Formats: sequence, structure tokens, C-alpha cells
Amino acid sequence: MTRPPQRRTSVALLVVLECCIGPGSLPGAAQEPPLDEPTLYLEAQPLSRETPATPFAGLDRTGYRIGRQDLLEIKVFDVEDLNQTVRVGDDGSISMPLIGQLLVNGLTKTDLERKIATLLEERYVRDPQVTVFVKEYESKRVAVSGAVKRPGSYEMLGRKTLLEMLSMAGGLDKDLGKQIIIFRSQEDGSTLRIASDLERLVYEADPALNLIVEAGDIIYVPTIERVRIFVTGAVRRPDVYEVPRDEPITVLRAVTLAGGTTDRAARKRVQILR
Repeated sequence: MTRPPQRRTSVALLVVLECCIGPGSLPGAAQEPPLDEPTLYLEAQPLSRETPATPFAGLDRTGYRIGRQDLLEIKVFDVEDLNQTVRVGDDGSISMPLIGQLLVNGLTKTDLERKIATLLEERYVRDPQVTVFVKEYESKRVAVSGAVKRPGSYEMLGRKTLLEMLSMAGGLDKDLGKQIIIFRSQEDGSTLRIASDLERLVYEADPALNLIVEAGDIIYVPTIERVRIFVTGAVRRPDVYEVPRDEPITVLRAVTLAGGTTDRAARKRVQILR
């Protein structure tokens, strides 16, 4: 008995570009920081050999200069009423009992201890012993966002490089773009934009692009914008697939993503519905 000829099924590719998957489309994805101020775009420049990227040794940080929003713990030995934990205001000052408003922005811990001791000794306390401890270094923070595993704001204790800050944020995540961008505020109110080539920095380990970051920098790792295509019909895994928007997607690649054709596929009748 002769078996009836097996019917072939065509493969249909629905190429739908209406749903773009970009940094702002995925839940929880970081947005590129808005630039309301004038922006200057620069390519990353090599580091100077005279300024190696070596963090300050130890956690005492006697050379650290107090900044706005830092949290200070101030203690005066044997005068408990003067002990306090206070945050530096946006104007760079704190308020202390007996002394009043005190400008501390730019002072080191040792400078502030001497300043408070001098003011107290002039009026109220004989030979005061003052200690200052910086509990939070809010003025020396760097934000890391985009395609990193733990985006957030990190304390920059000592000098840090771009790769060190990326490491603090858990390292790079998937779907990376081609550049890492540093946004840096300038004194004139403008924003400096420094781009570092991702492939040369990470995969080629080019030390010239491992820049020194500064307090207040925003490090942004862009993600690849993606689009969705639908592959259905006589393929092994008919489904919706996300592909990079800026890369050409051929019919062969789309079918390969879907696991290839089945033995019932009519390979000469592939359709693209756009």
C-alpha cells in the first residue's frame, strides 16, 4: 500500500520591531542620567605616570578632607554634653553646643579637632581633648549605574580607578554596550562626559583607559538596545527572541535561534511578515 506524500509546512518569520528593548524598557534597568546642563564630550586620556592609581593606605585617612553631607562623630573627653553625631550641611557647616555654626568643609579630621579645641578653650573648657571620627563619607561617593550587577552609590575612600569602582559594583552585567561613560560636574555648572572604550578597557586590559575617578562622578555602563522577533511554524523552538537592534538579523540566524527547521519544513516557502 502506497503511503500518501507527507505535507510540508512552511516556516514563518514574524519580524516585529514595534517592541524595542532598551535601557528604559526593562524593569529595573538603569536610565542614562539626564543632561540638563551643557555637556562636553571627551575621549578617555591616558593616566600620567606621575599619578599612579594607588589608594591611600590604612583607614585613618588623616589627609581626608571633610565634605558636604559627611556624617561626623564628635567627642569631647569628660564633657558628655558636647558629644554629638552631626551631618555636614550643604553649606559646609555644622552646629555645635557653645560654639554655634562652624564651617568644616575642606578641613581634615585633625584640623577640625584643633579648631574645636581652640574655640572651647577660649571660653568654656580648660585643655579640651577633642576627637572627630568620620562615620559616613557621603561627600566622596561615586554612582555606578547601567549594566553592572549591583548598581548604586559607593564610598570612594582614597584614589580609585574606573575598574576598581566597577568591581565594587559587582562587575559588569550582560548585554553591554560598547563604551563606559563618566559624567563629571564642572565648577561652571556644565557636565563633562568622558567615554572609555569598553573592549579596550576590559578585554584588552588597556591601562591607559583605566581612569582615576573623582568624587561625585556618575559611571554609566550603557546596555544594548534590543528588539523582539517572532519565529513560528516548522521550527524546533517557536518563540519570541530578543536580538541586538544594531546588528543585522538574517533569516538563517533567526531560524538558528529557533533551533533550526523540523523535517516537515518547506524550506523554499519561508515567509517574513514585517
